[in-house]
Amino acid sequence: MTIEEGAATEKTADELVGRVFEATLGMMDMLSIYLGDRLGLYRALRHGGPATAGDLAARAGIDPRYALEWLEQQAVTGILEVDDASTEADHRRFSLPKAYVAPLLDLDNPSVVPLARSAVAYAGVMPQLTEAFRTGGGVAWADYGNDMLEAQGDFNRPWLMGSFGAEMLPAITGIAERLAADPPARVADVACGVGWAGIAVARAYPRVRVDGFDIDESSVAIANKHARDAGVSDRVTFHVRDVAEAEPAAYDLAVIIESVHDMTQPAAVLASVRRLLRPDGVLLVADEKTADVFTAPGDELERFFYGFSILTCLPAAMTERPTAAIGTAIRADTMARLGSEAGFRGVESLDEPATETLRFYRMTP
Repeated sequence: MTIEEGAATEKTADELVGRVFEATLGMMDMLSIYLGDRLGLYRALRHGGPATAGDLAARAGIDPRYALEWLEQQAVTGILEVDDASTEADHRRFSLPKAYVAPLLDLDNPSVVPLARSAVAYAGVMPQLTEAFRTGGGVAWADYGNDMLEAQGDFNRPWLMGSFGAEMLPAITGIAERLAADPPARVADVACGVGWAGIAVARAYPRVRVDGFDIDESSVAIANKHARDAGVSDRVTFHVRDVAEAEPAAYDLAVIIESVHDMTQPAAVLASVRRLLRPDGVLLVADEKTADVFTAPGDELERFFYGFSILTCLPAAMTERPTAAIGTAIRADTMARLGSEAGFRGVESLDEPATETLRFYRMTP
């Protein structure tokens, strides 16, 4: 349905009730997927094959009665398949369709798991969020827990570990040449989160050295583990440190992936990044691919951005004062203004590279 068609649809009470009921079913699916993910139920079905409730309970170490109810719910909602629904409950065998293995179990490909984990995370802070709306306060990232930290990283993991280093960076004039040149380039992964961007650069360019900067200790611990697991920890180190403390004029490339809109003082952070770059260095920013102007009703992507904004990104940015309080729906003109305020001479919105949800910007000191 297009925006124009949506705008022309008559608004009725029944339409809203129906919409919310469908959303409720969707939320229940999200929470049931979360259980299947965190309890290892999908993995048990994938590796052990079709299972009865007793089989699944034994494989995953859960209670048999809960196993049966979860299996039946997953079959009723259409995620799992059941061999014979008419047989006795304890003898029904359930299986995971082959087409659903990657979305549920492979985080290197587009996955539904980060959506489920983030939903549980923001639902868990609703009391704090309600109070923040009343008082103008915020909800710190730490309050959302590891579910949100992992989800944020895993949203971007497929394209970062897939095409970022090998395809996207070479598409940007001058970057690939600098990363492959002598002496070995230095790269700063700013607001690194769990580290996938820096790791991706290091894997694509085996001579570069990467420093990651983030002020969240939990994220940095996860990032350093990811670097060790990826075999690049000899060249990639993530630090619990404000980027303002980084060595000046030392880096050839800095990257900021989907973080500028979360920052309380983004222009100040960008100014710190400008100072750490060499005179011929480049900052590559990836952030939300929002519409050029506010439009209501909006398409599904705008709804997605605004949903995250009220539930996570804006509350996180409201934890400090003063704050830019940008929120998830950051637009190209806002990014251009922030870059200019930070002292960058050039701020260019790039047509390539691109993803379905992100827009890229090249900033030069």
